[in-house]
Amino acid sequence: MDLTGVLAAVGVLTAASAFGLWRKRTDGAVRTVAPIGSGAGTDTGTDAGTGAGTHRLGADDLGIALDTRATLVQFSSKVCQYCGPTRRVLTELADRHAVTYLDIDAEERLDLARRLTVLRTPTVLVLDGEGRITHRVSGPPRRDELAAAVGELVGA
Repeated sequence: MDLTGVLAAVGVLTAASAFGLWRKRTDGAVRTVAPIGSGAGTDTGTDAGTGAGTHRLGADDLGIALDTRATLVQFSSKVCQYCGPTRRVLTELADRHAVTYLDIDAEERLDLARRLTVLRTPTVLVLDGEGRITHRVSGPPRRDELAAAVGELVGA
């Protein structure tokens, strides 16, 4: 193997290792979604018909009435290996805090998944009583972080 091949192999291994470390650090982390107008938002969804950035979902979007304190929304898919365990965590949190939990099949609601830039499943959104997205998780959520986020909203 010549020097160019060795350098290419080292480059590929370095890039793969860096990606793996980044993914391990960010996977399942509960991220706070900045309020509208703060300029620091992480949610890139748009309000249908307006093109304006939004962090709010309503009963029309979800097909259910929002909980007055918090609503937990999970985007799932049939081939997702982490969606079942995530569903159990969210069901437990919803029961503990007496809030609403909704599981959405991302394939069936592709319009909403695209609008909210759901790139993988599970993706979890935490909504306040007015439907504002306050927290977002990509990948299986870290239970303690998610419990703290829900606890903030419900005053627990």
